[in-house]
Amino acid sequence: MSSGPEILAVDEVFQAGNVVDGFLLGEEVHRGGMAVLMSATKEGIDVPILIKIPRVGRNQPVESLIGFETELIILRSLKSPYVPRFLGAGNMATRPYIAMERVSGRPLEDAIKAGKKFSIEEVVQIGAELAKAVQSLHAQDAIHLDLKPDNILIDDEGKLTLIDFGLAHHAQFPDLLAEEMREGVGSAPYISPEQVKGVREDYRSDIYSIGAILYELLTGELPHGSPQSLRGLRRRLWAQPEPPRKLRPDTPPWLQEIILRCMEALAADRYQTAARLRQCLREPDQVRLTERANRLESLGFWANVKRWWRGAGYEPSPAAKPSAGSDDAPLIVAAIDTRQLDAELRERMLAAVRQLLQGSPESRLACVSTIGSTPAMDGRKEAESASGIVRGHLVQLMQWARPLELPPERLSCHVLEAMDPASRIVEFAQDNDAALILIGASHKIPAKVTPWRTSMTKIVEEAPCSVHIVRT
Repeated sequence: MSSGPEILAVDEVFQAGNVVDGFLLGEEVHRGGMAVLMSATKEGIDVPILIKIPRVGRNQPVESLIGFETELIILRSLKSPYVPRFLGAGNMATRPYIAMERVSGRPLEDAIKAGKKFSIEEVVQIGAELAKAVQSLHAQDAIHLDLKPDNILIDDEGKLTLIDFGLAHHAQFPDLLAEEMREGVGSAPYISPEQVKGVREDYRSDIYSIGAILYELLTGELPHGSPQSLRGLRRRLWAQPEPPRKLRPDTPPWLQEIILRCMEALAADRYQTAARLRQCLREPDQVRLTERANRLESLGFWANVKRWWRGAGYEPSPAAKPSAGSDDAPLIVAAIDTRQLDAELRERMLAAVRQLLQGSPESRLACVSTIGSTPAMDGRKEAESASGIVRGHLVQLMQWARPLELPPERLSCHVLEAMDPASRIVEFAQDNDAALILIGASHKIPAKVTPWRTSMTKIVEEAPCSVHIVRT
């Protein structure tokens, strides 16, 4: 069994005054549950720099590393005036970080906590800018999925910036969170009903969150409170929030129509694009008023019973890709065994992948490795912690793929925890619409799922796509 690459302690590398890949580290700006933010400078870069370092090591959740990888994949693929500019990233083994532009502005949450009462005009202006920012993501097949006042920066001139893409989804990349966590994630007050059900590929979830944010800015209340349990979260599958006009009588009927339509339980009943939402906020005369606009009281008992009954059988609405473009970039999944080192097999698999990529210049590669469950108790060294173990396997995948010299938008690496590796690889391929799985058949003792069936056989029999076997 290979000992794997050496994993350096992150806290020792990222200290104020250290130089990392040319970035001179400054003061610590923020320390959160998942990451640490530090200021930095670098010769040749004339904008303020922010360095984001994942919280890894002893007693740190693996989810922080997953969120970091998600943000790295998505942030460097985006080009938008509403997103911090990506400036670089470090090696996962020795220097895991993301360097981005440090934008001006303060979180919208700061104004809410300070008790600011937003005027109707301010609510509409923020909503229109937020819709425009979200549309710029959707046009690039990205969905934020964690829109909330804390993740919206606004400067003194009203310029808006979206931050924190650790929970995001991109239609052109495998979804690490969906694959590794297998449950809905997001911020409880703003999460959409389909996210509660575990759906992460519906871009209309962002439209729901915009509605929840506008509701809070307008009324000073959260539309569904801040539930702490799954049962509380599931209420939004059927329950309607109090009408904004009941809480704030000066709310125009057209604005209540927009907000409540954004927050419909079924995504098919909401605005279908952020661009259309922005148009309605900017041109209220175009808003078609329905019963929502004139609602002044909560729904009655029987109406709520009817909605509850419908919610009990809730099925998420079908969703297209965020953008209208077609996907002509097939996904190849390369399953690499990082638990044992078979240099000959890895070289042959590398050659096979190179040939496959040449045959389809627009294809994308997802390198996956499966490991058993990480230890409940961390070891004394960072490499013996749960996040350190995952990181070590992740680095091996990156090292294996390096000779291919693929640009970041065509390559992603994933470490999947599974007691049944074959099933997990099949699930990954199925959930990400893979066109082909590439696996290796080693001359060493094969992994077996039963005494008479190998993992390779199971993948071949159950894969939802073609399987290419490389033998030594």
